[in-house]
Amino acid sequence: MEKIEPQDGIVTIQTTDWHSINWKEAHRQVRKLRQRIFRATREGNWKKVNKLQRLMLRSYSNIQVSVRRATQDNKGKKTAGVDKEKCLNPQQRGLMVQNLTTLKSWSPKPTKRIYIPKSNGKQRPLGIPSITDRCLQAIVKNALEPTWEAQFEGTSYGFRPKRSTHDAQQRIFKNISGEKNRKWWVVEADIKGCFDNITHQPLLQSIGNFPARGLIKDWLKAGYVDKNTFHPTETGTPQGGIISPLLANIALHGLETELGIVYKKKTDKRSTYWFNQSHRTIIRFADDFVILTETEEDAVNAKRITQKWLVKKGLELSEEKTRITHLTKGFDFLGWNFRKYKTSTKKSGYITLIKPSKDSLKDIKKKIKVTMAQLKGASPEVLINKLTPIIRGWTNYHNSAASKDTFSKLENYVHWKLVRWCKRRYPKLSWEKIQEKHFGNFCPGREDQNIFGSKNYYLEKAHWTKITRHNMVTHTHSPDDPDLKEYWGKREKVQAKKTAEGRLPKGKNKIALRQKYICPYCGQPLGDYNQVHLHHIIPVSEGGEDKYNNLVYVHEDCHKTIHALGASSREIQETLFRAIKTPTKQNPRKSQKVQKGLSE
Repeated sequence: MEKIEPQDGIVTIQTTDWHSINWKEAHRQVRKLRQRIFRATREGNWKKVNKLQRLMLRSYSNIQVSVRRATQDNKGKKTAGVDKEKCLNPQQRGLMVQNLTTLKSWSPKPTKRIYIPKSNGKQRPLGIPSITDRCLQAIVKNALEPTWEAQFEGTSYGFRPKRSTHDAQQRIFKNISGEKNRKWWVVEADIKGCFDNITHQPLLQSIGNFPARGLIKDWLKAGYVDKNTFHPTETGTPQGGIISPLLANIALHGLETELGIVYKKKTDKRSTYWFNQSHRTIIRFADDFVILTETEEDAVNAKRITQKWLVKKGLELSEEKTRITHLTKGFDFLGWNFRKYKTSTKKSGYITLIKPSKDSLKDIKKKIKVTMAQLKGASPEVLINKLTPIIRGWTNYHNSAASKDTFSKLENYVHWKLVRWCKRRYPKLSWEKIQEKHFGNFCPGREDQNIFGSKNYYLEKAHWTKITRHNMVTHTHSPDDPDLKEYWGKREKVQAKKTAEGRLPKGKNKIALRQKYICPYCGQPLGDYNQVHLHHIIPVSEGGEDKYNNLVYVHEDCHKTIHALGASSREIQETLFRAIKTPTKQNPRKSQKVQKGLSE
């Protein structure tokens, strides 16, 4: 049983009304504390780090934000653990905040073992914690993560704030492209059962004297229940927990140093950058990584060093899946294929291209095939609503690679499947009638007479997706660094715009743009738009119109809160209107008197 920090001064003892929580202030408090922990870590003031971590663990704002993350924002919120609890209602969430505020000690419950299919046909085991454990893990993560964000390698991209697979993609591209590139050999590494085999003791030693170290140890040793049978866990961190990806990153931290890779910071008139002083490079995304070397001999040595280092962590490389490859043959990583192609336009005779991998294209075709098979008798509108997010999501993921040819292949496949679907859907109609009914110029502004749809809806084509190069995150930059507020502000705006353009139709994208891609109620980014609602500021029942100046995007939970408190509330309506109001441009030539009159 792990003792929880006493609640002295920082937590207000009160009954929590979920709908009355000031989310802007709660997120601000958590963000401020994370930045203080990050700065103290960079300064090497470990005594201060420990005090701030304790403060975060008992912070009332952190408890609120963590309960929201575990019960609403988390994608696994609808999956119950051994406690059989999921999707708490607002009253239960408020009660959870209150219980965690006064909690003195906690014995973690075993996780519930479930299995999800893998792309290779096998099954991946997941461990689903109880709802209370999930909330506690989110609380602990906010205290532990900033410390490690200040220490993680700049080439680690998996499950870290504001980092993505596209950053890893661009890091590889910068290391293998160009006429002066010398890294032509690749170690494609695959760790055998990483999450299931991490040794606990080295991991706990790395965590050090973290205030909630005992609780983390209890989670690691809690065991799991599979088919009503309890199984102890002597190794591994269960996939499915909120804190598990962070623990895996901590366990794998240090491989770059072991390989002798050193980066030196340099500054010139234009920018600051990090220069790799060694002849190797490692790019890691969670437990998947590649090592780039200049010679085959060095690739073999790098593999040997990696194997020796992993043994200390209780891990090993999969001999069947780990291989050494030359760039002219190419390699697959994170859904892309990286390869040097022969060309006559370069002095070296080769050009580096990134393309969607064959397996990735095969997977999306299979997904489309299964979806259309399930909708044989559905209407075209239902089919389009199902296919659009699948195609759009896949093309948006690959829009930073050389994907035009692959998009055309996917487009031809989709068209072939649509023709077959239509002939089954309308067996009594001739092909000419079907073409007239569902294939035409249904998209305004595009001169294409072969678009599937009707007058009011249409299916977007894969090749409509624009190819845009991703702007890689700068080496060790972290959103927890208080000195990089301007850098992350600009970056988040660009990413929010790109996400909205990829996820929303042009008309609705204007609504998100007007509110700067921020939820006007809680002040947080709208995210990937999977959990957002379109809200009428003035309700339709009260005469509100279905027009742009009365529509706003809000999070699903914020939408429920708005209606629970009263969508007719003048205070709420003014808050929402302020978020979408475009400030008028002042004429500098106007007199002070006129400007004063306007302000009044």
